[in-house]
Amino acid sequence: MNYLPYKWNILPQPEPTKVEQLSSAFNFPKVLIKILLSRGYDTEDKIKRFIFPDIIYLDNPFLFPDMGKAVEIVKKHIEQKNKILIWGDRDVDGVTSVCLLLKTLRNFGADVVWYIPQTEGYGLHKNILEKYINEIKLVITVDCGITAAKEIRYLKENNIDVVITDHHEPDLSLVDEIIALDVPIINPHLPGYTGLRDLAGVGVALKFAIALMFSYDKNYFNKTFIVLDIETTGLTPFTDEICEICAIKIKNFVIQDTFHTLVKPKNKIPKEVIKIHGITDELVKDAPAIEEVLPKLIEFINNNTLVIHNVDFDLSFINYYLKKLSLPQIPISQTIDTLSLAKTYFPLSSHGLSALSKDLFLKVKPTHRALNDALATLELFYYLYLFSHPRFRIFIDDIIPFASLGTISDLVPLVEDNRIIVKRGIENIESSNSPPFKVFLKFLRNNLQKTNISAETISWYFIPLLNSAGRMQQVETAVNFLLAEKISDAERYFAQLLDLNQKRKLLQNHNLSIFYDLVEQQCDLKEDLIILVVAENIEHGVTGIIANHMLREFNRPVILLILNDEIAIGTARSPKNINIYNILKKCENLFDKFGGHENACGLTIKKENIPLFRQQLKVLQKELEITPQTIEIDTELTYEDINFNTYKFLLLLEPCGPENPYPVFIIKNLKVIEWKTIGKQNNHTLITFESAQKGVTIKSICWNNPYISNLLKNFTYFNIVGELELDEEENLRVVLLDLQPII
Repeated sequence: MNYLPYKWNILPQPEPTKVEQLSSAFNFPKVLIKILLSRGYDTEDKIKRFIFPDIIYLDNPFLFPDMGKAVEIVKKHIEQKNKILIWGDRDVDGVTSVCLLLKTLRNFGADVVWYIPQTEGYGLHKNILEKYINEIKLVITVDCGITAAKEIRYLKENNIDVVITDHHEPDLSLVDEIIALDVPIINPHLPGYTGLRDLAGVGVALKFAIALMFSYDKNYFNKTFIVLDIETTGLTPFTDEICEICAIKIKNFVIQDTFHTLVKPKNKIPKEVIKIHGITDELVKDAPAIEEVLPKLIEFINNNTLVIHNVDFDLSFINYYLKKLSLPQIPISQTIDTLSLAKTYFPLSSHGLSALSKDLFLKVKPTHRALNDALATLELFYYLYLFSHPRFRIFIDDIIPFASLGTISDLVPLVEDNRIIVKRGIENIESSNSPPFKVFLKFLRNNLQKTNISAETISWYFIPLLNSAGRMQQVETAVNFLLAEKISDAERYFAQLLDLNQKRKLLQNHNLSIFYDLVEQQCDLKEDLIILVVAENIEHGVTGIIANHMLREFNRPVILLILNDEIAIGTARSPKNINIYNILKKCENLFDKFGGHENACGLTIKKENIPLFRQQLKVLQKELEITPQTIEIDTELTYEDINFNTYKFLLLLEPCGPENPYPVFIIKNLKVIEWKTIGKQNNHTLITFESAQKGVTIKSICWNNPYISNLLKNFTYFNIVGELELDEEENLRVVLLDLQPII
């Protein structure tokens, strides 16, 4: 292994006055505020939504353009008691997606079966679908399907409906083929979707499950509402006038159309009113009169229910002018007042739109302009709906643990919806009475002495167990474990997972040595910026783990193939700054199957095409530049900051992961007091530092880096970068990532 020194990059530091202001507002340590600011949480509202994520803030699932159609198809087959097949993938994202939808559909009384390919490779397979063709009427894909145009055509030709839920990068030409088959696609990467794009496959499945649940509310599903707001020249319709109107047409809480106009009043707008909404006589001088606007508004409303914040006020103006124009007035029974609803549910000092927006951490901030206030009312309306339907939250809480596991395993950014999913999912796992989670927690406490769980705990101790089932071609063990309804069953399947994981480790070590030997035979590490290794007739299941291992060592894209007879199946991984999907896309004509993400892909290729594939990679690698890995440093940690209080507040950043990593600190001017290597191969190092100025002792550990021993032998004073953690005895220490000698 060639040691490459890390490049250190200290992130831009926020303005001290901003740090001081927010530190005082929240009573948080400045070091935490610095981290939050550097990650884009630069207002009180943004910080509140980040620190206190809640399922009520999940993006509306109907932001997916095809969601309504997908839900209607599935409901039809549930009601007709047709058999439904859920088709997934063998990794944890795919397995948890299958479990989440199985549980959801069975709760609604569906007749449902599932299938996950194991030896056949990723995606849909016609030869397997043929076995189900006479018994199923609907196929729902999870974590796959976006590239399966041929297989979907086969299903549709046999009068089988298909719903695709997937999160992989789409090939738009194949998408067009699927759309032409009248198949709904739920994929965050398709045009028209405005929510978080970096959802895991199970995140997409969760969105579908929530939408299906919502569809059983006949009072709201597919019903049209009109969210209305007006601005006026005063408080009394008899003496004052309307100067702006906005009406937003929504279905399933998603905007369908907007009616928005300024209105020219007959009298001048009072200066004190202009100060409130900013609408001047100059702004409205060319606007239409109320006599022209109201008939168009009534046509737009089309007898649908109005949603208004403070119905009494807005409706009094609207009806006053409708009466003057001899038009039918709008009855109060045709309205929903979010002000009255808010007063019912929230005992706050103020229920004005601005106050509610602040207290409920809503995104849209009212500005006393009709369009913006209508959008704020819409957001409040959706919040109130979810808050006032506890069964909805109970339903989500029941399935969100599955979503958290898949989201953690797929290494998607832990921000926005993904952060909510993982944080709430972990909380529910810890408090769950579900047999599989009780068994896992017992294992953690009894065998590993872990009392609290985090995203990292799950990533290290739960995900590998679940993954081992798919890797060892016994994926049904993981599914059976996660869906076990008895403790005895959960314990039995968990024991099987532990056994499979041990076998996985043996297979991994065996295959790892084979691939490393082949690297030396098939690659030139001085010249090859993309590593392609082909192994023959070895067991599948751990290629992805080995690719990640080699990626960490060689710091360049790695493609591993296992050849059996004339077909090779494999995986690709790349550093964050290199898009392996785009590289492989340029070779797509050589593959039988191909799909994935920016830094992880799967592919199937014929043996005869491998030499040409290698040639093309040598050409494509000329565009690459391999640079040392960079450590992004959040901020400097002073000696005074290294204490339990700081550590406690840093836990508010949890769950940590991609795009919300554990904070990395630089600590300067440290003197090495003592150090020693530990571990079977002496590849870990315990170091005790002392601050140069204050005489403070700092304990540290460095994992899997024997190369720092040479530095420690030759130098005494260092700057270090690392993370704060508690050791096994609950003592504070620094996990050392790198160090640089002070010469």
